Amino acid sequence: MKKLIPPIVLVLLLVVAVLIQKPVVEDRLVTRIIDGDTIVVEGGERVRLLDIDTPERGEPCYQEAKDRLEELIDGKEVTLEPHAEDRDRYGRLLRYVFLEDQLINLVLVHEGLATLYVYNKGPYHNYFVKAEQTAKEYGCVFNQE
Repeated sequence: MKKLIPPIVLVLLLVVAVLIQKPVVEDRLVTRIIDGDTIVVEGGERVRLLDIDTPERGEPCYQEAKDRLEELIDGKEVTLEPHAEDRDRYGRLLRYVFLEDQLINLVLVHEGLATLYVYNKGPYHNYFVKAEQTAKEYGCVFNQE
């Protein structure tokens, strides 16, 4: 006699399979800019922008990177897209940050305010590499003596 799998179990397996395959993106309001690569969203959660690194406080280009990130997304609703790791060692969410169809992480690299910093090579890696190559000609973080 064959045992049949109850329909509810099949539905649950299907739901789990879908959740595993698709990254869960979420829309959140940006409430504060910490620096050029870290923001705070509604609810107090800190978010580290994936694949980039910006200067720390006191370093050249720090203020420019922070100011530009504020100009781009402070007080706006953004879409947060995860990749391989959910959080960094400081407990911050690791996310690609989109404003409409614009990848903000990439904008900062393209404008020479951030460098490529890879946690795990993600789906946008080649775009970051090209943006950084271009920004080396004029970008703030690449033209410090």
